[in-house]
Amino acid sequence: MKIIPVILVAVLLMLNQARSQDNSVKMFLDGSKSADSLLSLAVAGNSYSDETLVYFYYPATVGFDSEYDAYKIPGIYAAPQLFSIIECCNLAVNVLPTFSTNYIVQLGFSVGADTDYTITADGVDTFDPSTTVYLLDSRDNVLVNLNTTPIYTFNATPDDCLKRFKLYFDLTSKFVALNAFLEGPFNGADMNSNLQSNGMIPLNQPYNVFPWNYSGSESVSSVPANVVDWVLVELRDAADAASASPSTMVSRQAAFLMNDGSIKYTDACANLDFNVTLSQGMFIVIHHRNHLDIMSATALTETDGVYQFDFSSGVNQVFGGSLTHSELTTGVWGMTSGDGNGDGEVDNVDKDDVWVPEGSSIGYLSGDYDMSGAVNNVDLNLWDTNSGKGSGVPD
Repeated sequence: MKIIPVILVAVLLMLNQARSQDNSVKMFLDGSKSADSLLSLAVAGNSYSDETLVYFYYPATVGFDSEYDAYKIPGIYAAPQLFSIIECCNLAVNVLPTFSTNYIVQLGFSVGADTDYTITADGVDTFDPSTTVYLLDSRDNVLVNLNTTPIYTFNATPDDCLKRFKLYFDLTSKFVALNAFLEGPFNGADMNSNLQSNGMIPLNQPYNVFPWNYSGSESVSSVPANVVDWVLVELRDAADAASASPSTMVSRQAAFLMNDGSIKYTDACANLDFNVTLSQGMFIVIHHRNHLDIMSATALTETDGVYQFDFSSGVNQVFGGSLTHSELTTGVWGMTSGDGNGDGEVDNVDKDDVWVPEGSSIGYLSGDYDMSGAVNNVDLNLWDTNSGKGSGVPD
């Protein structure tokens, strides 16, 4: 097997930086892998390999420490590349301070060939026995307990998201993978992303106004490609759908709806992460600024450590059935367009007080029911088709 010596170069750089130190970091750099809280992740595939190190040592910081950390030096395109991502840079060796529960390390991963790869974890036993280390694969919706399953095999392609993987230490989060369609931009196969391509989607989440009054700080420096719009995802903890009233809400999060229907974190890559404890069942409500809200008809179930739910796959996926969402094409269901004021009803207010004053305008507008970027008669036709429909979300 061809070994790319990127990690060796990085470690030598660190060794030169830390020669004078007399501590466990220097012992590690001198060749010892007996240091506490030292995790090695090695990836192999396409006849190449790479390695990254994550080490917890209390004098370090979460930023770049010249005496401890080492930059990731990119290898050849054909080889898999594995590293940590911090705010400033990519690291081959990432030394961090001690961690608390639900500590997250964002990994970067890229490949040059569509084939199978294996990530092998070494050093989980150097952590406190009470610590559990997890690897989250947000593309395949798999949560791997590295304490019990240190080898993970998966397929990867050059088109995969760079931030596909995350490490979690002492995990308390619930991971949710969701799919939903909006009627307005639906084109028969997926959804148009006209608002993104025209630069109309705001950089800050738009649900901080009535009736949502969500105070979350989700924002981006630029809206990623293939984003259709912001949605507001709400988690309710209830015994059944009928009792999942607003009083059972335990968390909300603004996220991006992608053109394939997937709902992603603001990096347009990761699934949603709710750091909550549930006592009954997880019900998901999805809000959109000009489509009727929907709620899962059943509690979500966990598969491979991830709660997954596809609102689009059938009439009975949404609480209230066909009265509360629309069949977009045979067998594909989506959120009903036309609720311009977000009150859970498509009625004359959505025409007279929203569509009419915005008519012939261009921009990020509530009366743009097909989400083309312009308010026109196409939007009025959508409103007319859906007039009289209402949300089935318990209130």
